[in-house]
Amino acid sequence: MMKVAALQRFCVGCGTPLLRKRYGARLEDWGVFNRRRHCSRSCGNSRTVLTKHGYSWRARKHLRPSCEACGSTQSLEAHHIDQDMTNNQGSNIQTLCSPCHDFWHATAKRIGRAIAGKMASLV
Repeated sequence: MMKVAALQRFCVGCGTPLLRKRYGARLEDWGVFNRRRHCSRSCGNSRTVLTKHGYSWRARKHLRPSCEACGSTQSLEAHHIDQDMTNNQGSNIQTLCSPCHDFWHATAKRIGRAIAGKMASLV
């Protein structure tokens, strides 16, 4: 039987060399080892670069119980005042319902504003 030389692989998340795991006396299967991209679950679940969805998910923790423009409690969204989705500070997040949010961005686009800014209260 001929031995196959394994290429050294590294973790995508932290860069440490990947080694075959041991389960008691048994070594991890080659197929499982070759599909693995991270050294551990905690390394695989940590994100250094977020997607648009990840940033909006983090912005949701600043939502208030009702829309700041009309007072509705249905379909609330986080509106970034400076339109920078990476800036998730509480002072940059305005809680708007979906119709108010769409209206505000459409209005800002129609009048030629690059940044929509904060929407005034309608009530």
